[in-house]
Amino acid sequence: MATDKRERQRQNRAVKQAAENKAKRRQNILDRVRRIAIWAAAFVILVIAASLVWG
Repeated sequence: MATDKRERQRQNRAVKQAAENKAKRRQNILDRVRRIAIWAAAFVILVIAASLVWG
């Protein structure tokens, strides 16, 4: 059986790793949303430019 100190350390590591994973997932989602928004804006600009050129 582990000592109390070791058990606390293990639990603290697990909590820290869970928080890091949550932050990483959130950053990945934000990056994906940002990338999609940029592509969508580029597409809209392209459609507007095409309609202006070809009337």
